[in-house]
Amino acid sequence: MATFILSLCLGGLGIIGTATLATSAAIVLWHYRYTRQWSFRWQRRNWCLTQISAIATFFFLAMTASYGVIGEPWTWLYLLFACKTGTWWLRFAVSR
Repeated sequence: MATFILSLCLGGLGIIGTATLATSAAIVLWHYRYTRQWSFRWQRRNWCLTQISAIATFFFLAMTASYGVIGEPWTWLYLLFACKTGTWWLRFAVSR
């Protein structure tokens, strides 16, 4: 019974956290939408997106670990999200 309640709480946290991260990325993209490439504002936008991507990677890894402890199949979905955001962040950070 306790794992069911924990699973419901993690489900809500996962939806809210994913929506928050997607909204923050959309706000950054909207705020810097008319910037010229290679300008200071463009570099600031990229820095903000890199930070959001790193936070998203850690969030998805934490959700993967939480679901993995209670043995839920959502573990694999969050692991996939963590790998996708992590590889994007790593590729972007290395290419700088």
